[in-house]
Amino acid sequence: MSELGFSEPGEGMDMEMAAAAVLADNKDVKVMLRVLGNNLKDSLGDRVQVTRASGGLLHRQSEEAVKAITVHLSQDDYEAHLEGGTVRCTVGRSSGGIRIRNEELPVEQWLARLLAALKDEAVNNQSARAALQSVIIGGGA
Repeated sequence: MSELGFSEPGEGMDMEMAAAAVLADNKDVKVMLRVLGNNLKDSLGDRVQVTRASGGLLHRQSEEAVKAITVHLSQDDYEAHLEGGTVRCTVGRSSGGIRIRNEELPVEQWLARLLAALKDEAVNNQSARAALQSVIIGGGA
């Protein structure tokens, strides 16, 4: 039995419930993006791009502030962009380096699909397994 509560990465985990738990723990979307980006970057390395927010001329932003994250898993790109106080989430499919589909989703559905993709990849990939565990059970913020 793993720390996630199932014996194999593909068994017994409801991604919608996991996504709801992540969102409940991080009600502030800015915090959620920062935590998610940092946890995934630590586990997946260059398959995750984290774009930091710049403060501009009159505003100072924390170095921790995240404006967007992009996660590349298989043929899909999971993108979340902070726009004001909301997050715009998309899942894009690429084939041969060409974007063939782009779907905008509510943050809950986007997060559930991202976690499901991590779960699928975790069956054969230790870094995806570590990323999934980090997001579900929490990691350094």
